[in-house]
Amino acid sequence: MTAPAIKRGFDWEGAGRDFGAGLDGYNALVVIGTDPVATGRVAVGLARAQAAHRRVAVGDLFAESPPIQELVTSDDPHGLVDSFVYGVSISKIAYEVPDAGQLFVMPSGSEPPTYEEILPHPRWPRLAAGFREVGALLVLAAPASAPHIEDLVAAMDGAVLVGDAAPRQLPLAALVGSVREPKTAAPPTAPPAVAAATPWFKTRLALIPGAVLTLLIVAIGLWLAYRPLDRSGKSSAGGKPDTTKGLGNVLPVSADSIARNLAADSATSERMSAAIPRVINPDDSTAAATFAVELVAENTQAGAILKLQKDGKNLPAATFAPVLIQNARWFKVIAGAYTKRSEADSLLIALRRRRVLEAADGAVVRVPFAFLIDSGVPQGAVTGMVATYADRGQPVYALRQPNGSAWLLAGAFETFAQSTLYAESLRASGITPVLVYRKGRTY
Repeated sequence: MTAPAIKRGFDWEGAGRDFGAGLDGYNALVVIGTDPVATGRVAVGLARAQAAHRRVAVGDLFAESPPIQELVTSDDPHGLVDSFVYGVSISKIAYEVPDAGQLFVMPSGSEPPTYEEILPHPRWPRLAAGFREVGALLVLAAPASAPHIEDLVAAMDGAVLVGDAAPRQLPLAALVGSVREPKTAAPPTAPPAVAAATPWFKTRLALIPGAVLTLLIVAIGLWLAYRPLDRSGKSSAGGKPDTTKGLGNVLPVSADSIARNLAADSATSERMSAAIPRVINPDDSTAAATFAVELVAENTQAGAILKLQKDGKNLPAATFAPVLIQNARWFKVIAGAYTKRSEADSLLIALRRRRVLEAADGAVVRVPFAFLIDSGVPQGAVTGMVATYADRGQPVYALRQPNGSAWLLAGAFETFAQSTLYAESLRASGITPVLVYRKGRTY
């Protein structure tokens, strides 16, 4: 059984606007539903109601919700996905909506959200806290069937349900209220039927019988809707790797800066977009050799080269990557390329046992991206080519491909944005940077 159909003829935005008039005491809400159009219209409606007297940002976590996307006037493709996954500043993906009070819109981004990674992201509570401090409102539209929707709601002040399909994993206490289509035709002069936002205890008590019955009816449908989005095949309780390393500056630290910078400078965003390389093999993201071991961070490139020349022959897929740490350029020396975190953990243990690293040194990192230097390299030529690059001080390594040939890669990066430093060096050498998901096995 599938979730109940949402009728498009109902004035969802008007209902959302009526509901939003009673949300002055909230600063961060998730609007959840099964239909991206109806859910988006409710989110826009309540955001417009609040934008008349305070700053409001409405964000799209569908891929894409047309009513929210219609508010975007910029050609810049970046959005929430690019901010939380690839490091684009959140102040650069919020666009002011003309003639709408203090309303800003944040599109979903250049690719569909990976809910398993984005919704439980530890930056959401920090962002919500920033909106609370300055009295602004964050409104996020998200699908009810998305994995980890309960984690996102827990980071906010609560959820607004659109329609009757309540997520089975969402606690009833997390619901602020609901916006539903009237069951029977209302008199012509009557306003749209909307569940009251206050008082909260009456709303939640009224929701209990209907929500329980709904959960029983649509449980199977929601379960089926959930499964296609679960790409991992594993329970979220199985030790999800840290995906936040290197994203510490994605969101503004200051709450005041969050409010001030919601209106993005589109020209700056366009320059940023041009500087950040784009990955050419996005279909390989699920099979990427993501995990590695960071051995050390050197403050000079010469130091990183010396480390590779000293230990590189005994390290799998050894390379280095320039990064900015407190506005200074450092060079992280990295080894390994694995699809499983456990394999990188094993390498770290082995390096400590062999005293390549001291007992407290080294860390497993998530570095899915690298620059492709060459492909289709015959197996017999790999060792000599890698050695030639090493003699020149270039951090090139090989990964074996399924057909027996090799990719020659340079660097290992956590985000698109992090790769820009090395891209500058490649361009200066007359080489066009080709960014890829790392794929293959170590030699």
